[in-house]
Amino acid sequence: MSYLDSLKDQFEANLKQLALARTPDSLPGLHEMVTYHFGWNSPFSKTGKRLRPMLLLTSSHLFGQEPLNLMPAAVAMEVLHNYTLVHDDIEDQGETRHGRECLWRRYGLAQALNLGDYLSSMAHDIFYEVEAGVDPADFAHAYSVFRQVSMDVIRGQYLDMCFETEKSVSVDEYLEMIRLKTSCLISASIRIGALLSGVDDEMDGLLEKIGKHAGLAFQIQDDYLGIWGDTSNTGKSNLTDLISRKKTYPILLGLAESTAFKAVWDANPQITPEIARQMAKILSEAKIDEKTNEAVLGHLSVVKKGQERLNNSIENESSHLWTLLNSAVIQTFASTSQPETQI
Repeated sequence: MSYLDSLKDQFEANLKQLALARTPDSLPGLHEMVTYHFGWNSPFSKTGKRLRPMLLLTSSHLFGQEPLNLMPAAVAMEVLHNYTLVHDDIEDQGETRHGRECLWRRYGLAQALNLGDYLSSMAHDIFYEVEAGVDPADFAHAYSVFRQVSMDVIRGQYLDMCFETEKSVSVDEYLEMIRLKTSCLISASIRIGALLSGVDDEMDGLLEKIGKHAGLAFQIQDDYLGIWGDTSNTGKSNLTDLISRKKTYPILLGLAESTAFKAVWDANPQITPEIARQMAKILSEAKIDEKTNEAVLGHLSVVKKGQERLNNSIENESSHLWTLLNSAVIQTFASTSQPETQI
């Protein structure tokens, strides 16, 4: 078993222990919902990738900390992330997550809302378990980042919902939304692991930049795959974003740069699969697919430069952190002529 696989197994055990320790047996319904949402109700249930807590743990390892000492912080990050997922599914009226019914579909809207609130409070409670084992100043700095990201991700979701009804959204506005909703959690995970290990402000700034651009690359690539991805790899239709009129990076770029695409978009408030295929073709003819790829590669270039600076600044092996980031930003672009995307 690899180091990362072993660390993930240890994390999963800690996540279950710390979360269920705060879910009394005297409230069996609450216990059932927590168990169901995290995928612990059946050995066949899928769980999340646990990317964010694993980034926190490998970041701490990079700066000389024993990851096991920071398990509560990693668990808190995953619980916080899952609170946002519960609420996102309600707000987006999502039907499934990880191949099973969303919490709100199974247990009702009111109880799902309450569980999301419960997980939010639980995340902060669990985070405090790490306080006793680290320097007080390091804890204070790390917890301030955790509090900030707790608010930022809600701000990002607010913008995402607003954009659904806004007639015009700029690419820059979209980038700010995904920075708050997606990128900040990745950035905070890397930073918190390092801050609890005692890094200085300069190193924290570098890690913030690396995490921010890795998160942006991750989301823009996902937007690309939503139109041009291989459905056998992505597991979802590449017409859904267009049919649902979801304002993703390539769609907003197409609206800004292609009059032909904008004309079809404006003329079809209801987009059929046939129209969606026509729109994807128009985007490709306008080279929006290439420009979206270029945006991903631009953000990855910033990450790569940050990696080089980081490797020149520290003595420890950093491969585990980059392995995780590469697992999030994988080479699944439709065109094989694109430059190397690996970090």
